[in-house]
Amino acid sequence: MVEKKVSLKTQRLLDRAKKIAKKGEYDEAENLYQSVLKDAPNNSEAKKELLLIEGSKKNIRAPRVELQKIISIYSEGNIKKTLKEVEKLNKKFPKEPVLFNISGACYKTLNKLEFAINSFKKALEIEPEYVEAEYNLGIALRESGQIDEAKKCYENVLKINHAYPNVHNNLGNIFLELNELASALNHFEWAVAYQPEFITAYNNLGATFLALGRFEDAVKNYETLIALDPEALEAYNNLGIAFHRLDKINLAVDSYQKAIKLESNYSLAHNNLGNAYRDLGELGQALKSYKKAIDTKPDYAEAHNNLGNVYKDMGKIDKSIEFYEKAILLKPEYPEAQNNLDNTKSLK
Repeated sequence: MVEKKVSLKTQRLLDRAKKIAKKGEYDEAENLYQSVLKDAPNNSEAKKELLLIEGSKKNIRAPRVELQKIISIYSEGNIKKTLKEVEKLNKKFPKEPVLFNISGACYKTLNKLEFAINSFKKALEIEPEYVEAEYNLGIALRESGQIDEAKKCYENVLKINHAYPNVHNNLGNIFLELNELASALNHFEWAVAYQPEFITAYNNLGATFLALGRFEDAVKNYETLIALDPEALEAYNNLGIAFHRLDKINLAVDSYQKAIKLESNYSLAHNNLGNAYRDLGELGQALKSYKKAIDTKPDYAEAHNNLGNVYKDMGKIDKSIEFYEKAILLKPEYPEAQNNLDNTKSLK
């Protein structure tokens, strides 16, 4: 059967729809084709063009300029506006993986981890080797406590791009928490190899050396870190720990003091400085350091226990017992303080 000749109105609608479809304005073009079919249900051209639009919408990538606008809004910290813009653009480009990656980042910022994970997974369904989305998925999974799944994500990224310092650092942290120290060391070393000024990775590498008992390596690592960042507070404290373990106690004291000079209320460094002074036999200085640690952090159970030790060394048994009891009150499951308390009470 020969199709009837189209009316002038219909032809104009068809021409208009084709024109705007070429510009990527698919929703408006669809509406025009639907108008044609309302008046002429058997119009083959309108049906064909609708199928073409449907196919285009499934596969088309969003214009770069539109994505950059949304990324700029996200960078400004306007998360709600970013999500609204993503939703609007997603209607036109439902198969654009970048949009799902951006929405995932927004949900993660809002601490809506389940939504974030779903968004990153959608991005990967569209583009399986989208390393940024895989990396972001790994972060979200880890924060939600899904450690094994996070590891898989990071490992997938490295299969595609091994030269990804942040992934090596994050994977190293997982292995460090699992006490799989050889694997942790391997990834932290890759992180600093790929990014020689990666301060966080150097700090994590130093922690791994300390855990492995490789104190000389820890010293070299922290000294490298401090050369990169002379105000790396934690590095001075950790360098002090490494020196202390090597029995280079005067060097440990110097490192702890440098940390405290950078941050006078650094309770951990005050406590460690107290430990160093006690080992040097300078009990008065140790006493001051532990008291300063407690002044800056009143619920510091370990410092209370250490203060009890110094009073015991001074022969002040009642004061010693007082601080052991305070340590246990602050931290009921504290075997060392309980043992110290029991042993000290037996001296009375």
